Amino acid sequence: MKKFNFNNSWLFVLIPIGIVFFVVMPELQKKYEAYNKQEVELQEQIIKLDSLKQLEEPTRRNLNEIKRLEITTHVKKLSFGKQRYLFYKIGGMFVVFIFMFGGMFGSSYLVKRKKTSPNNKEITFNFGDFAQDVIGQQISWEATEGSGSNFLSEHLKKTRKGYKISSSSYMKFVAWGFFLVGANYTVWSFVEFFEFSKKAMTFMQGGKTFFTSGGIFILVGVFLLISTGAKAYFHTQKRKMVVGAEIIPFKHAYALQVLEKFIPGNSSGGYFCYEANLVTKEGKRFNLLNHGDKQYLLSDVVKISKIFNIPVWNTNVQ
Repeated sequence: MKKFNFNNSWLFVLIPIGIVFFVVMPELQKKYEAYNKQEVELQEQIIKLDSLKQLEEPTRRNLNEIKRLEITTHVKKLSFGKQRYLFYKIGGMFVVFIFMFGGMFGSSYLVKRKKTSPNNKEITFNFGDFAQDVIGQQISWEATEGSGSNFLSEHLKKTRKGYKISSSSYMKFVAWGFFLVGANYTVWSFVEFFEFSKKAMTFMQGGKTFFTSGGIFILVGVFLLISTGAKAYFHTQKRKMVVGAEIIPFKHAYALQVLEKFIPGNSSGGYFCYEANLVTKEGKRFNLLNHGDKQYLLSDVVKISKIFNIPVWNTNVQ
């Protein structure tokens, strides 16, 4: 009998699905029904107000009722309109969340499926011995990056001109999720202001609306989108690579360094992740890969070593 694995990733999807289906959706249904009820009441009052205004000889009671309805309908229109925009914001947020979490889960599933595919060929790779190399003995084996993810956040990709190292689809969905959540709230907040405010929007008011709605999420999303761009380019025809702001000829590549590091956490206790660094003939190190998927990192390192035809120095990362 097969043992049930509670670590399967699909179990974690049940948590947000359960919250949305059993908690959020019923609450939204109640609010939507109350919204429709208010809309019916508002339309009835508008019809009643129009009929009273058409009276040729209204009584004092009719005039008082007209004044009362003019005030109440105006207030309800404002309240009704603001509730309408609240539904737009919440609805848009749910669409973005479905896009973001669906993309994150889908990309994680595809990565896992690709790694466990029976078509994958097992490659026997012999790592170089840095202890027998002059540069290998001189370089530092401390991490070049002080942080790192505990999942696949970047990997090697084929391009028309060669290869590049860029963020994974998982990270791009996270970045776009932040940006779109912020943009959804910000756009509807500005539309709501222009519809209900009788005053022109000043620079200070615009800034306040931006930062109190979703502007912070937009800025975080923009930062993540910029940081999820290509980290390194390998131009196989020009025999040059671009790593960060450095342009390095292929002939200067000397070895690849693979090491393990521990990232301390607050309540989780921390986690291990891995680095792959390019070592040049001058003994300089440039970080190429930095994430927690050891199997994917080692696979990319083997591919990069074949591009440059250089050895890989590994300190017990198996």
